[in-house]
Amino acid sequence: MRWLPIFLLFFNSLQLCAQAVYSSDNLRIRKWYESANQLIKGRKFDEGISLYEKCLNKEPSFIEAHWSLASVHKNLGDLEVSFYHLDQYYLKAEKSLISAKKLMILMEQYFNQGLYSKANECLAQFKRNRMFIDQEDSLLMASITYAFNNQKGKSVLLPKALPISVNRFYTQYFPTLTIDNNTLIFTKRAGDSGSYDEDLVVSQREYGVWSSAKLLSRNIYSEFNEGAASISANGRTLIFTMCDKGRTIGSCDLFISRKYGEVWSSPENLGEVVNSKNWDSQPSLKADGKTLYFSSDRPGGLGRRDIWYTQFKANTWTQPKNMGIIINTTKDDVTPFIHTNGENLIFASNGRVGFGGFDLFMSEFKESRWQVPKNLGSSINNNLNQLSFIISADGSMAYFSQDFKTEQGKIKSHIVQLPIASDSLLKRTSSYIFGRVVDAISKEPLKAKIELFDIFTNELKYSTFSDSVSGEYLFALNEGLNYGVYAGAKGYFFEDFRIDIHHSISGNADTLDITLFPLKIGESMILDNIYFELDSYELTQNSLSELEIVAAFLVENRVQIQIEGHTDQTGDPAYNQGLSEQRAKAVYDFLIEFGISSDRLNFIGLGATQPVEMDPTMSDKNRRIEFRIVDKNKEF
Repeated sequence: MRWLPIFLLFFNSLQLCAQAVYSSDNLRIRKWYESANQLIKGRKFDEGISLYEKCLNKEPSFIEAHWSLASVHKNLGDLEVSFYHLDQYYLKAEKSLISAKKLMILMEQYFNQGLYSKANECLAQFKRNRMFIDQEDSLLMASITYAFNNQKGKSVLLPKALPISVNRFYTQYFPTLTIDNNTLIFTKRAGDSGSYDEDLVVSQREYGVWSSAKLLSRNIYSEFNEGAASISANGRTLIFTMCDKGRTIGSCDLFISRKYGEVWSSPENLGEVVNSKNWDSQPSLKADGKTLYFSSDRPGGLGRRDIWYTQFKANTWTQPKNMGIIINTTKDDVTPFIHTNGENLIFASNGRVGFGGFDLFMSEFKESRWQVPKNLGSSINNNLNQLSFIISADGSMAYFSQDFKTEQGKIKSHIVQLPIASDSLLKRTSSYIFGRVVDAISKEPLKAKIELFDIFTNELKYSTFSDSVSGEYLFALNEGLNYGVYAGAKGYFFEDFRIDIHHSISGNADTLDITLFPLKIGESMILDNIYFELDSYELTQNSLSELEIVAAFLVENRVQIQIEGHTDQTGDPAYNQGLSEQRAKAVYDFLIEFGISSDRLNFIGLGATQPVEMDPTMSDKNRRIEFRIVDKNKEF
């Protein structure tokens, strides 16, 4: 129930001219109006418009001419002039005489302009009529009521455009931000026509000031469109959209590039499993790098464009799955963003009740499923399009692209930021740790695998590699979790330690440099994340991740080890020796069950004979499991 096609509109008008009831008694004006209708029917638009305007010059309250001019200008693409005449029609018309069809058009146009009070007036009058409405009409009516009841108050904090150093192009959108909040990558277009292609650009923040945005990389740049990117938590993996018919499976595909040192690699297509023969774009990579969300118009969806996801398993991406009816609608659901915490999915939709255009919504992953999305409200959404919304890891700032009208009436977009009140959007925020992995002897940088496990569930939360050139690494941490951290490289003892995050975190990073010692016969290491029940040799559930790491270490490195159990000095020495031996054997048994040959393992209990801490207040450090290299480079 929208604007009728122009020729049908005027054809019907002409058929009804003889029976028409006009708002003017002036016969000359009526004759001019009917002549104008005939001119429009004959596609003589300039002459017809001139004659309508002549009617209004003579009698400004002649509402039929206002309606007809609104219709003609709408179909000619002059939307501002069209809306002016619609508004004049509504202001001058007798409200009780406006037809239901015209009320539907009026309330839609007022809604699109963000004039929610007038839209609501038209809606109230429309409801007095008994008229069939379709699904799209129902959505419009519900959105008018919602927008009217939830429009901005005076105290609402408004988004603020980023400085001209960032918003320096004709239009810019699809921002993605590194976890340290200091590197902003986004899509730019230098003009308003298709002759200007999309490119990825980057701006760096130093001492609180954003640098002038420049091309991200010559290796990524091409004569075709590149944009809509998502950067990994560690800043070294970029998944983005490229529309290059020579390199794509569909109209636009998802590509991946990796950063080594300061250089981005040449992009690689994610392949036929992920990309379709249709449009695939707008990726968002989960912090652990294992799940990729994106938007696509491929077959099998619920609407025109849906949100899909694929998972990285066994070193390959799985067949994408649709997010389903909880997230997707029968219209467009686009620009997904998965927060660093992995629990909040934000996306844009024009198929849900909102403020008009594309609104931003958020769904929370709770009780093992995604919850019904909620509108982010009038401080973020308005009658224009809000797209590509991201939130910093610490939850303090949002960035998104927002449409605005220039003084010349053109629609452009810029990237804006919006401070977020504590706990108002995210229940769990994130921080990060960064540093370098180096050889303990030579101090040379190492490429090492670094993994984070939830100690209580044994779930792998994050996996990454330190950079092969610089040794630098970075990983995300969620508030309220306890992590076991593993770092290892072939030919080296691994490092493991525990990180507890009980309370809210500020987002400020901790620096943790990791040194790995080369494997050497006679050397040992303490397993910091092996736990037993009190006064028992029964391994606790939160020891499993550490034990599996030891097993993986033995698979990768051909060494023979001795597992050594230790206790503190409290209690009977004989009892302590027996308990320490039983605990060492429990670890031995686990590794045997895992598949490690008994030829490579032995165990011993040392009780309290080899303390590492003499301070009685820190005696718990003496209760430990170690393993020692007793042989290496042997065939087992």
